[in-house]
Amino acid sequence: MEASWKYRKAALALIFATAFLSSCNRRLSVTKSEYTQYGIDAGTEQDSSAIRFYLPYKQKMEAEMSRVIGQTEEALTKPSEPETLMGNYFADAMLTEGRKKEPAAQFTLATKGGLRTTFPKGNITVSNVFELMPFENEVVILKLSGENVQKLIDFIALKNGQPVSGIRMKIRDNKAYEVTIAGEPFDSQKTYNLLTYDYLADGGDELSFLSNPIERRDVGIKVREAILENINDLTSQGKKITAQLDGRIVIVKD
Repeated sequence: MEASWKYRKAALALIFATAFLSSCNRRLSVTKSEYTQYGIDAGTEQDSSAIRFYLPYKQKMEAEMSRVIGQTEEALTKPSEPETLMGNYFADAMLTEGRKKEPAAQFTLATKGGLRTTFPKGNITVSNVFELMPFENEVVILKLSGENVQKLIDFIALKNGQPVSGIRMKIRDNKAYEVTIAGEPFDSQKTYNLLTYDYLADGGDELSFLSNPIERRDVGIKVREAILENINDLTSQGKKITAQLDGRIVIVKD
């Protein structure tokens, strides 16, 4: 954004010239082509007029991103364990906020790789939430057959756990057992309502079977907005952001 204005003027001139020539009826042919690369680095001349234009917006954005919206009692980390404080908080918050719009949601799935950072102990800012979920993912609810839920359970077991809420299981040798959903034993003959986000619902992260649900509904809120709403609600109630390792996924070793 701070590249020399002369480079941008040259680029604009080229764009307008191309548009003008393409509108003519004359047949043109290329007789010669030349290529020049303009580097933009620390030595590039700053454009003071451009800086003056965007600086107020930059200052407003930085002020908003650094705004404290809540506090954690302890750092929410995400080591390579079947359960993590970050994963449990994230999944629980998604389910809590999602159920406000879709009360039929029974359980939630995220993936370890989708959570891009952790929350430190103490003040949490808007920026922390954007760093956690930098994508524009939308919350969706999927009505799944028992067969597809079984595939999802197998996926979670194979990965030695993923961030989930509303579902519990034990895993031995990458196979799940004693699975419950919404407090009831899993029944492969039933259908279930999964709350997740569009990237996973579209088959991302090796979840291709989720792209063919019985029914799919958009909840109408971004994942990041759901997390922000959850933190704002906790803060307005005088509560801190907390999470517990509650045994929702247990790896059993003989």
